[in-house]
Amino acid sequence: EDGRVVKLEGNPEHPHSNGKLCPRGQSGLMNTYDPDRVLTPLIRVGGRGEGLFRKASWEEALDLVATNMLDIKQKFGPEAMLFSSTHNLSQVQFENLLNAFGSPNYGTQRSLCFNAMIVSNLMTYGMEEPNRNYDKLKYIILTGRNLMEAISTSETSALSKAIDRGVKVVYLDPRFTKTAAKASEWLPIHPGTDLAFHLALHNVIITERLYNVQFVSNNTDGFTKLASSIIQYTPEWAAKITEIPADTIRRIAREFAAAGPYALAHNGWRTSNFLNSFQTERAISILNALVGNWGVAMFPAAGEESGPL
Repeated sequence: EDGRVVKLEGNPEHPHSNGKLCPRGQSGLMNTYDPDRVLTPLIRVGGRGEGLFRKASWEEALDLVATNMLDIKQKFGPEAMLFSSTHNLSQVQFENLLNAFGSPNYGTQRSLCFNAMIVSNLMTYGMEEPNRNYDKLKYIILTGRNLMEAISTSETSALSKAIDRGVKVVYLDPRFTKTAAKASEWLPIHPGTDLAFHLALHNVIITERLYNVQFVSNNTDGFTKLASSIIQYTPEWAAKITEIPADTIRRIAREFAAAGPYALAHNGWRTSNFLNSFQTERAISILNALVGNWGVAMFPAAGEESGPL
């Protein structure tokens, strides 16, 4: 209006946003109009914490950074530098700089947030992240995925509609979040023990032969090894670790299997917080395969075909 942006809206034709934006998207106006926005490079002229800076040109700032980087490399070696980038289109150029400098220390948004989920899905399904369909869901397990306060507006809306329709939501999270308030059942699991919970679900579903026998036989590889490896991970074993009663774990496993293929174990995000996060994500991916929810609760992304599970 009058040459000034007053409102941001999502693209209604985009399959992810469906025309809606999360609060961070709505606050994008601050990138242009925030009165405290930094418009030029700043170089510190006082001691750390004094808040004293002077404006500088890009040329001066880049030369200063490059000089300091080379000085560190000469004195301590390239491994003394840590590189960290967000996940965007400039990441390749950032990696070129990292490789040229010679540092092995590299962190990204993916490594901090969802790399464990991506790798587990690639190794289990042959794709990074299948599409999820809430239309016919009867049962969903959310492992720390606080969808009611998340940035995925379309999926939050889909979950809300599913809850209105009567889907059962089991929510694992030490925190009582907005999603916990909306869930059918909140399980305040001990932090970092999600893997034990899901292994116990495998144990019950497989030992009680509750899995989708036909789907597993026709579409998976390695089931015999899986069945033999999870015998030790009983609900009683998991209860001591997770602080969730064994009877609760056993009941949820039976309910989840009974709802298959209209059951979904959500991989979630923020999946790289613990040393066992990859194995947790792999267990979740396998859990979906056990109930055969492909083509009902989960689909390959457009243009993708899943490999052997």
